[in-house]
Amino acid sequence: MFSAAVSARKLKKGSILLTLFVFTLVILCPRTQVSAINLSEEKDLGKKFVGLIRKSMPLVEDGEVLTYVRNVGNRVAKEVGITTYQFQFFVVDEMVPNAFAVPGGYIFIYRGLIEMMSSEGELASILSHELAHIQARHLQRSIDEAKVLSVGMVAGILAGILLRAPVLAVGGMAASETGALQYSRAHEMEADQFGFRFLSAAGYDPVAMPAMMQKLLQCTWLQNSRVPSYLSTHPALAERVQYLSEMVKKQKASSRKAVEPPSGDFKVMQATLIADYTDETKAFDRFQAEIKKGDNIAVFGLGRLYLRQNKWSQAVDQLRQAARLMPSSPFVLSTLGEAYHRVGKLQEAQNTLESALMIDPSASIADFRLALVLMDMGKKDEALDHLMRIEELAPMFPEVDYQLGVILGQSDKLGLAHFHLGRYYFHKDNKELAISHFKKAKSLITDSPSKMQEINEDLKELDPKKKGIFS
Repeated sequence: MFSAAVSARKLKKGSILLTLFVFTLVILCPRTQVSAINLSEEKDLGKKFVGLIRKSMPLVEDGEVLTYVRNVGNRVAKEVGITTYQFQFFVVDEMVPNAFAVPGGYIFIYRGLIEMMSSEGELASILSHELAHIQARHLQRSIDEAKVLSVGMVAGILAGILLRAPVLAVGGMAASETGALQYSRAHEMEADQFGFRFLSAAGYDPVAMPAMMQKLLQCTWLQNSRVPSYLSTHPALAERVQYLSEMVKKQKASSRKAVEPPSGDFKVMQATLIADYTDETKAFDRFQAEIKKGDNIAVFGLGRLYLRQNKWSQAVDQLRQAARLMPSSPFVLSTLGEAYHRVGKLQEAQNTLESALMIDPSASIADFRLALVLMDMGKKDEALDHLMRIEELAPMFPEVDYQLGVILGQSDKLGLAHFHLGRYYFHKDNKELAISHFKKAKSLITDSPSKMQEINEDLKELDPKKKGIFS
């Protein structure tokens, strides 16, 4: 958890970065250029947005949580069809019921929104809606349809995200032509319709989408909130609940039955957020009370809390009990595997993590945990195989890049080692080390044009003399 002082410093830093970013956007991008933004520029802009968000907002870094959210998002994204995007999912460590999509395929969902949900289907419904915004290129379309306010709209949306000021996000459009609001409502309806289709095709019960909207509608206290919320950035919720409910009725009458998610780990994921990110005393009291009521999830939650408190032996005992109660949960087994590793029980850790992957091969964090165990067992080649299997997880979980850098360096694959360490320090905003590793990688890598292109792009981003947003 971030203290108030740390949060204030990060907010101030984000405000300064935002001011510089918007200034550069306005000065260096003529209106015609912004309104004609192409896909490559959109992805470049999105990458810059993500960099600013990393610097100004606390993100959840728990591997199990990120893997779970990513897997739900990917399950829905498969139904999008042919797409030019590689979707990435992030969780913001703030108790705000909010979510937003950033140009280029990036989706952010807040811890506060996840904690008010009742099912994986409700999580999938929000991710479906945001996926639809990206796939439909609503930002680019808004710019094309409202050329006069292109710069103000982009700046206003970004301000609303980074400065926690919903008035800015809405006002950037409302202060211009009245038609802008109509475009926004049209885009919301289109995102609902496409998202509803993605959600249903992925096998989720479509009732989850209006149910989630109804929960948001009932949060009337958010109307006076000073932080952004789904209520402030997504208008006409009552109307949307109504037409989504009608869509559910039609869908129920004609479509296949919903397929339950394979693991049923949604409540386990919620318990992890409580154990890892809320007040420790409150979390302990809550889990103890729920354990007395016979809640198996709380048994796991208490084990996670012990891990957070570095009470390794207690964590092992508690998580072993949770695994006996929920033997088919890859989430529980992955966490138990980490606990075994912490107390030096490497064989037990390996067996447990391999069991998690047998149940769910997409439980990528189990691959990561297993790689760490195998490294400690001296099985570097096997460890490298598991890390390479989840390389695409690195943008959301930078520790993958760090461990790849370490093990590739130990295997004398120095070019790739420096490449991954460069990416790690790039995401950690350590410019000096990122530049150093990227330059070393550039001198050593000769057989991967794609990696050379990524190195050059990141070095340009890190260059303090770089001019222009899309240059």
